[in-house]
Amino acid sequence: MCEPSFNTVHLQKCIDGWQAGDQTAANDLFRATDARLGKLARRMTRSFPNIRSQADTEDVLQSSFMRLLRTLRTLRPKTTRDFFNLAAVHIRRELLDLARKCRGRVHLALAGPDDSSAFGVTRAEPQAAVAEDFDLWVRFHQAVDELPTEEREVVGLVFYHGWKQVQIADLFGVDERTIRRRWARAVARLRTIVGTDMV
Repeated sequence: MCEPSFNTVHLQKCIDGWQAGDQTAANDLFRATDARLGKLARRMTRSFPNIRSQADTEDVLQSSFMRLLRTLRTLRPKTTRDFFNLAAVHIRRELLDLARKCRGRVHLALAGPDDSSAFGVTRAEPQAAVAEDFDLWVRFHQAVDELPTEEREVVGLVFYHGWKQVQIADLFGVDERTIRRRWARAVARLRTIVGTDMV
């Protein structure tokens, strides 16, 4: 899950420098992880269909990285795997904030003058459908954050990264059946929380 030039030793060096007040450490950390985090941000943005047309991936990445840096003032991920899992959490939270803002703009647009009645069409159904879509996706991504760590990791790798379960099993050093069980539990939890099947 890490770039060839980025390992746990380099990670800890960057974080230690950042926690000690070295501003260049943040630049080093971003340069070392930019490609990986950029790819992650693009994939995760695509998984938020209600903001795809309005969110610039670079802005999402920059804002998420600033969130991450604030967390890294006090938290020290033990491995690059932990680091990228933490980064995914912050990207998801940034996208959730954007989704809420987009939802508000849609409501304002839909609440404008309604002259569709002249054509025998009401706006109530499409308005309800759009609002429901926004709510559904926000609930889903919030629910991912609420999953137990092992299940959240599996969902993140499958849903946001596009990994196969056999690849995840290899990464975690476990049997593929273990990953299938974690995935099944996660899907069941998400279905219960969200109220529908999103994965």
